[in-house]
Amino acid sequence: MMSRIGVLGGMFDPIHNGHVEAASFARNHLSLDLVKLVPCSLPNHRAEATSSAHHRLAMLNLALEKHDGLEVDAIEIEREGVSYTADTLEELAHQNSASQLIFVLGLDSFNTLTHWHAWEKLFDLCNFFILARAGSQINSDISETINLSERLSESSDDFFMHSSGKILLAKEFSNDLSSSKVRSELVKGADLSSSLDHAVYSYIKQ
Repeated sequence: MMSRIGVLGGMFDPIHNGHVEAASFARNHLSLDLVKLVPCSLPNHRAEATSSAHHRLAMLNLALEKHDGLEVDAIEIEREGVSYTADTLEELAHQNSASQLIFVLGLDSFNTLTHWHAWEKLFDLCNFFILARAGSQINSDISETINLSERLSESSDDFFMHSSGKILLAKEFSNDLSSSKVRSELVKGADLSSSLDHAVYSYIKQ
């Protein structure tokens, strides 16, 4: 059997408990062998990170230290330049030729998919595991463009029968914590011990 590797990208500026919960949820829900958290070097459609790559990597390593099956992959930071998901997944597929890639992302991000660089290529490289709140829906325009009815899996068994191009929607995950909210609260001097890993919180304060 091929190993199954989840890929969760983001700025992780800083990494917070919501990120770790999302990665852990995906690993447990799909029985993944590993979930790689991939920090973006230079985003294409948003502002650059507030923290340097050095600090974001340090915080990621601290946050994942006690979590089996979750690891940091600095592939985009090492590559430098604009971080395109298609390039990252293509490189990861080459590095892990005996593995199946599952791209983990939130519904809000997935609903912008057709604006991504070389987005069509993604369906040849991975399956999509989408984290959504109960009652949330994939945008109707996106659904039509990607032919959702043909790609949507109703079960994990069907999902894994295909090496790429399938979508599984998880409506049991709900976490509204964002890095921008964390940064805003940090500026206010708020207590973020419930939002950040203890080691990460100490690192930031230092």
